[in-house]
Parts: sequence; structure tokens; C-alpha cells
Amino acid sequence: MDWDIADGWVWAVVIVGGPLLIGIFMAVFGSRRRRLSRTEQKISDQAAHENWGKERVR
Repeated sequence: MDWDIADGWVWAVVIVGGPLLIGIFMAVFGSRRRRLSRTEQKISDQAAHENWGKERVR
């Protein structure tokens, strides 16, 4: 086998860079998830309050 020094560098970049890129991707696109507006939050809280204790667990 003929080993080249670039082989080690390629694997180092893959091992270190892969999780780093995944983390950056999740940080950027995870913060873009849709948040409820103030009115939607108020309606949601009211519905949860009215439904409190009425749910049945199977």
C-alpha cells in the first residue's frame, strides 16, 4: 500500500468538519422554526385552560 500524507488530512477534515457543519446547520435552521404570535399564544393558553382535566388517558 502506498500511503500519502493527504489521506490523513482528508480523514481529519471529515471527522472534525462533519459534526461541525451539522452543528452550524442545526443552529441556523433550528432557530427559524415558526413561533406563535402573541394572539395565537393567547388562544392556545385559553384552550389549554378550558380543556384542563378533561382529557382521558388510555
